[in-house]
Amino acid sequence: MVVRPPREIGLIIAFVGAFLLSFDTLLLRMIGGDPLQIAFWRGVLMFVSGLFTSRTAKRIANMDLRMVNGPAGLVVAACYGLASVCFVTSALLTSVANMLVIVATAPLWAAIGSALLLQEATPARTWIASIFSFAGIILVMWPGLTQSLNTGDIIAFGAAVSMATAFVISRRSSENLALAPATGGLLSALTLVLFIPKLTFTDSYQYVIMALEGAILIPLALGLIAMAPRFLPAPQVGLFLLLETVLGPLWIWTILGEEPTRYALSGGALVILTLLAHSILSLGARPRPS
Repeated sequence: MVVRPPREIGLIIAFVGAFLLSFDTLLLRMIGGDPLQIAFWRGVLMFVSGLFTSRTAKRIANMDLRMVNGPAGLVVAACYGLASVCFVTSALLTSVANMLVIVATAPLWAAIGSALLLQEATPARTWIASIFSFAGIILVMWPGLTQSLNTGDIIAFGAAVSMATAFVISRRSSENLALAPATGGLLSALTLVLFIPKLTFTDSYQYVIMALEGAILIPLALGLIAMAPRFLPAPQVGLFLLLETVLGPLWIWTILGEEPTRYALSGGALVILTLLAHSILSLGARPRPS
């Protein structure tokens, strides 16, 4: 059996998690309806899926995979829950372009948090990759960007900082926090239940896609992303999240026929090439002595 080094494991986990997460936007568009209603059910289903995974892992593999794994797990879960609420709320109060560009700054805040809290130096290649990736995201969203900031932009900033905080704390903890996003889903659902107009969907197909989205795709994608900081620096994990912004429009184009702009194609190519180059350089770099 070939034992892969931790850095390679982390890159694989982060990539697979981000790749799966890139289908999130497509499924949300297919569900349709009220965003708060979708966010509520996604949180509920994530929690149910997490409970099932925890019980199954204990019964079959005798693995102690906890929903809340120590104080760090609770804080990380709260960060994921807050990020979910901020993401949905900001989508209602500002343009999607503004929101996605602001959320895309998460790797930058993760790098700053790692430097301040973990005394973990961020390699120059990660800073450079962050700058190029951010430039690509701005290019993707350029046609829809507005000039003025509003409340929704500030809330989107809260989503970016919450995600970055989750990555940094996960990096600091030695615990397995794969189910922290599922617990965060419960926290977000409890928050949103007071604001959703109704619980039921109009069409039966919405329940099917919602189950796929909330019980399978999102728990698996965020679970892998939550595990990645055990093997990779927090800023590098944050970079992989940009794949959702880049690949999401491509899946919508393929399935729903909504053709992306030339800005989206050019910016997406820049982000993907940047992440590819950064991953190759990271695999070739020697670990820093501790």
